[in-house]
Amino acid sequence: MRPSFPLLAALALVASCQDVLPPLSSTDAAVAPSDGAASVDDERRPLAYTPAGCMHTVSSLAGTINNVLGDRAVFGPMAEPADVHTSWPADPSSTVAFVWRTDSQTRATVVQYGTSPTALDQTAVGSVSTGGTGTAQVTIHETHVCGLMPDTTYHYRVGGEGHWSAVQRFKTGPAPGRSDYDVNFAVSGDSRDNLAVWRQVQDAVAGGAQPPDFEVFTGDAVLLGTLQGAWQQWFAGATSAQSAMPFVMVHGNHDALAINYLMQFAQPQAAAPEQSELYFSFDYGPVHFVFLNDTPLRGDYTGNVAGTQLTWMRADLGRARSNRARVPFIVAVHHKPCFGSSRHSSTTDTIFVRETWGPVFDEYGVDLVLNGHEHDFELSKELDGRGQEVSGRRGVRYIVAAGAGAELYELADGTARAWSAYYESVVNYLRVHATMTRLEVTPYRLDGTIIDRGRVTLTPRPL
Repeated sequence: MRPSFPLLAALALVASCQDVLPPLSSTDAAVAPSDGAASVDDERRPLAYTPAGCMHTVSSLAGTINNVLGDRAVFGPMAEPADVHTSWPADPSSTVAFVWRTDSQTRATVVQYGTSPTALDQTAVGSVSTGGTGTAQVTIHETHVCGLMPDTTYHYRVGGEGHWSAVQRFKTGPAPGRSDYDVNFAVSGDSRDNLAVWRQVQDAVAGGAQPPDFEVFTGDAVLLGTLQGAWQQWFAGATSAQSAMPFVMVHGNHDALAINYLMQFAQPQAAAPEQSELYFSFDYGPVHFVFLNDTPLRGDYTGNVAGTQLTWMRADLGRARSNRARVPFIVAVHHKPCFGSSRHSSTTDTIFVRETWGPVFDEYGVDLVLNGHEHDFELSKELDGRGQEVSGRRGVRYIVAAGAGAELYELADGTARAWSAYYESVVNYLRVHATMTRLEVTPYRLDGTIIDRGRVTLTPRPL
């Protein structure tokens, strides 16, 4: 279930189906319940609705079936929730989306949540859809809640009476406008079906004295995005982290714009009609994040990467640059690195992204760009938009964090590019700590040792 995708014609939705649904009560604030009597024809119609108290729309993808909103009571033979996770559909300080998978006959889509694991005293009801065919078919439940308290740990379970998941948790982002931000997030990418390594990376991310508030994934979760079995393995490997924190996803080329990718993650959208959940932005404490998609439909690099998406990016970064007094750091995230030293650094698509987006990152003063695609760790020097080390002014730092299970890559020709500060072919993940005065990136190997030469600390740019 996704908002409409004007950029992806094959996924266009019927806007005329949209309804705005009021809350039932102060403790039951999602959608009106269904009596479970929807007809087959009704369930094939697209859904589009605004969850109570929210400013965004939730919609089913074109071609989906079993589209039901607000059911509490219909359960199939395998109704126990699987692959339960959270993400942010809008402002991280006040919203959350709960997503899970069941058999195709289960319609009940209920969440109980609260600030204590033993007092889940609020209830929300969402929607369900089934997409794909054959072994790729998947049934996904999605419930959105808005109006949450900032900087608060919530506990929740999903499913319905007699079929509840285990209790999990997530934390909302800090309230905007504070001066005492102290936030932590993790970064990983390119797991690509190596379940053993992926699980170890996620166990490491979730552990430690200071667990992250959320995790950023830099793309290529699975080898082929149309294989639902691969996604189920991916979710199984991420259980330790996803049971405790939201994930924010970047689309990778192996994710293939598959319906299995698009249905199983609920991400931010914006009012602009050309924007989708494939690229978006939000503020989290002292950091403005801009997430981009460098693998558009049918390789539409000219019309998308250098067209509609670039236009949107410039407008978004312009607003972020003017807001630096309140949100001092700008971090961009996308899959294919503009400046990497491994096997993809000279491919046509990477060069196009480099020449199109690199100068824009430099022009608007982006502090840090996080990437995947190259299965390694790499930190760049401070670079201008052409990949030259800057002198006498602040440049952009690029980090490849893409060693979470996929086969590791070595340097393309045995030598790091001139723009590289440090390269290591190693399983890795990042921890990032941000306050109003410092953004500190610490890369880790799987054995827990720190990649010392890859550490970097950034301070706010002059206003």
